[in-house]
Amino acid sequence: MICELDQLVVRRSGRTVIDRFDLQVAAGECIGLVGKNGCGKSTLVMAIAGVLAPSAGRVSIAGANVWGSAAQRRLARRALGYVPEAADPPGFLLAGELWAMVAASRGTEAPTPAMISALGLDELRDLALDRMSLGQRRRACLGAAFLGPPKLLVLDEPDNGLDARRADALVELLKAHCAETNSAIVATHDRDLLARVNARIVAVQAAAGDAGAG
Repeated sequence: MICELDQLVVRRSGRTVIDRFDLQVAAGECIGLVGKNGCGKSTLVMAIAGVLAPSAGRVSIAGANVWGSAAQRRLARRALGYVPEAADPPGFLLAGELWAMVAASRGTEAPTPAMISALGLDELRDLALDRMSLGQRRRACLGAAFLGPPKLLVLDEPDNGLDARRADALVELLKAHCAETNSAIVATHDRDLLARVNARIVAVQAAAGDAGAG
């Protein structure tokens, strides 16, 4: 398995948002996380990506414990490409600097010509992230996430802010990514996007007695 979640529990502000969540993601599989607003999709994504610590349970990526020892965490991060819902890396960076940092951390090259063309990255290379529109920042972050490629992509509302052309390009990039026996977890309200990438749908439900956590 590329990714495994075992009895994951995540609490925020004293409330249980994710309660004993299990998931297995096989090589070449795309998972679509769906659910109502406030059900906890973004909370779950952050726990998988190593951003929000769970209260209990385990998350592993490529066999490495995301919340284990420092060595395990490094291994998990190298296997992960992540774009949060807000697409908000440090704003002072230029897009080209972001890609160079991510490429160096994964021991890989900068974006390929195919990815540059698909996401229109050339026009973003010398722009600061905090000077970009939401769509531009999303494209810059997707360019970083796909570098490697990582064993697992974790994307939260990845087409938010993209025009139809770039959304189509994202679909093709995701399909190609999973065709190479890598995997993806995509949290989105866009069922059409998930259908186009042949995602396996996994419903996320708010923990009993909880509501309103993203």
